Amino acid sequence: MCFVYQRYRYFIFIDYIFIEVYFVTLEWILNHYHMKFHSFILNYIYITILGLILILVPEITLGQNYDTNFSENTKPKETFASHLYFGGGLGLQFGSMTLIEISPLVGYKITPKFSIGVSPTYKYYHYNNYYGLGLDLKTNVFGGSIFSRYFIFENIFAHVEYESLAYNTEVPGYAVTRQQYNSFFVGGGYNQQIGGNSAMYILVLWNLNDTQYSPYSNPVIRVGFSVGL
Repeated sequence: MCFVYQRYRYFIFIDYIFIEVYFVTLEWILNHYHMKFHSFILNYIYITILGLILILVPEITLGQNYDTNFSENTKPKETFASHLYFGGGLGLQFGSMTLIEISPLVGYKITPKFSIGVSPTYKYYHYNNYYGLGLDLKTNVFGGSIFSRYFIFENIFAHVEYESLAYNTEVPGYAVTRQQYNSFFVGGGYNQQIGGNSAMYILVLWNLNDTQYSPYSNPVIRVGFSVGL
């Protein structure tokens, strides 16, 4: 507010200077040239127009510059971090079968509607007595995915994703086996704001690379959350 007040004081000071110049000029013409009435009226009109121009043009110009500079200074500058959002999913299950799944997510908004991102994944499966008493099955899964999202409506978005996972399975009495599974998902989701920049979403996806060895069965449903900076 102080800045705005000082700027307007500056405008008023300029107006005062030009008004003073205008009247001094008018007085000088009357005193030195002793104009006739008709000639005086015409010159008075000319001088009045000139005076108005001298008064208004600087103020309009400075006012426009002020508005431009003020809007530029007050508009929040976009940074790389302001386009980022984080989230993902977490799965836990305990009992005869233990499941731990961690899938963090990092996305980048290229536009307000379109974003891309990556999601590393770790899963751990432990089946008690899978092959008999004391013979458990353990699997560690490492991998990740890249994805893109486009918001068709305010809360509804399309989702495309490519995922690659490596399964390392431990079978008692055998060497660790390693298998690679690649999946290509298409589908969509619903995003619900829960306050501020936080949201929860649900995804319904279809694996276009579905085979008899695929770790998924269509459709694939996920629930997760996201937080923007």
